[in-house]
Amino acid sequence: MSTGTRNVLRFLVAAFVLSQASGAGQTSTHDRNLAACKDGWSLCDRAMLSGSELTEVEAARHSKNIDDCRSGLPSCDQSQLTPSEANSAAVASYQLNLSDCKLGLQSCDHTRLSRREAIAVSAGEQERNRSDCIDDLSSCDTSQLTPAQRIQVIQAAQQRNLGNCENGWDLCDQSKLTPSEFRLVQTFERQRNANNCRSGGEPCDHSKLSAAEMKQVLAMKRQRNLQSCTDGEASCHFSDLSKAETAALQTKDHQRNLKACAEGIGYCDRSLLTEVELRSLPAEPPAKK
Repeated sequence: MSTGTRNVLRFLVAAFVLSQASGAGQTSTHDRNLAACKDGWSLCDRAMLSGSELTEVEAARHSKNIDDCRSGLPSCDQSQLTPSEANSAAVASYQLNLSDCKLGLQSCDHTRLSRREAIAVSAGEQERNRSDCIDDLSSCDTSQLTPAQRIQVIQAAQQRNLGNCENGWDLCDQSKLTPSEFRLVQTFERQRNANNCRSGGEPCDHSKLSAAEMKQVLAMKRQRNLQSCTDGEASCHFSDLSKAETAALQTKDHQRNLKACAEGIGYCDRSLLTEVELRSLPAEPPAKK
């Protein structure tokens, strides 16, 4: 974790604790002042503290200073540390800087690294840069790539462009495709177009369909329309139905109407029923006046 992040977290925690204490309405002014003194805030009024509280504040401030020094914070006062504390803080600060360098953080101080550590950190930085360049990230620095890494990056860019073209994405640059890749992309485009046409999706270009594909597309279009008409959807085009399909739908709708009239549930049009069917129905209730 970087120094800046630690400072922010510490401030947020302190602010939250103080706000909770203030909001509770149970913390006295004296207690809030004591907390402010322990945290080294300018709101602290040391004149309000007892002798034991001053000792408590000094202990808290000393503990905080040790933590600041271990974290490499600028608020660290080395002169307040004992030799053992100073050594422990130096080790912790050194390890923290080494970790920041390995993670590639801006807080890294390369001058504090040993020769072996600097070599390891440099190798990690080169690998991160190689990965960033392969992924086409803005943090990529092509000037830091080795000849072998440049080849890897070029190959990754070619593969990424091929994927974009295969998927029909706007990032595709067909001018960068090899002849074999171009033929492969054309195959993907034809397949994508045929699938769109078969499912009724867009974009669909019928002029790019083969005779067999066009036959499939028309068959699936008729099937979708038949289903729409069967379900009574607004997208139904009765004019596109065959005579057999129209007859089947009429029979089905007639049966639905007969059932509605017989059960008194749903829309019933008795004028569509035969004399025999009408006689089989219960008497129609008289109209309300």
